[in-house]
Amino acid sequence: MSIPERAGWYDDPEDETQLRYFDGVVWSEHRVPRQTRSAGSAPAGPAPQQGGQRGPDRDVFGRPSGPSGPQHPQPQPGWGTAPAGSGSPPAGSTTPDGQQLASYGSRVTAYLIDTVIMGVVVLLTSGWAWWLFMADYWRRAMEGAMSGTPDPITLEEASGYLQYLDYTYLFVAVGIMVVVQAAYGIGFLVARGATPGKMMAGISVRRVDRPGPLGFRTAFLRMLLPMILRVLWVLTCLVEVVFRGLDLLWPLLDPRRQALHDKVAGTQVVVGAQPRERS
Repeated sequence: MSIPERAGWYDDPEDETQLRYFDGVVWSEHRVPRQTRSAGSAPAGPAPQQGGQRGPDRDVFGRPSGPSGPQHPQPQPGWGTAPAGSGSPPAGSTTPDGQQLASYGSRVTAYLIDTVIMGVVVLLTSGWAWWLFMADYWRRAMEGAMSGTPDPITLEEASGYLQYLDYTYLFVAVGIMVVVQAAYGIGFLVARGATPGKMMAGISVRRVDRPGPLGFRTAFLRMLLPMILRVLWVLTCLVEVVFRGLDLLWPLLDPRRQALHDKVAGTQVVVGAQPRERS
């Protein structure tokens, strides 16, 4: 089955009685009944006169012609234009060149999958630093709890154990987290146009103005805000929570369905995979 070269309405490869919208990368679920004329085919003209004789509406080769030469068929459904009243994709649901935007649900699904994968990777790479950051605190706290005192440890006593935290390892752990997050996000966006979570959800990331896997600069800009929020988590958890919440909820209100980090990088999340050419 041939794949169209650009977005438009074509014969449905699964149902020859219907036309189906191709968004430039994958077949969408938008279908309309096929018109009486076959999609993507030129209108049939009168049969050429025998012997190549020239008539009033034909050139010297017997081809149909108009007042100023051969006439070219007008674009029909399947040449990238939607039939009149065909129920084309709703406004605001596609990129400027017609690729379907990802739904908010699919983006949340991809985010949760990536969060789980990232959590496992971070645990494997920085777990030792987190343990050394907390080791003396837990040891002192456990000694206080096991000292035989019948009364539970008070909040003031528990706060006193904070002096045993080794903040050097905290910054080491956070540094590893930021590096892993950058490598994970930038690496997959440059190589495939999508992180593993997005690939599993059937969506990908592209620039607003053209499709294709992202260049390093665009991928870095898209990951910049999440990396800054990761650092802010160490300094003030409340600020990180507020801005991350805004970033995650922004596509619900944005006409282009962009999150804040999409706006920084000039990207959009769309349905389907990206072609291999760099953007």
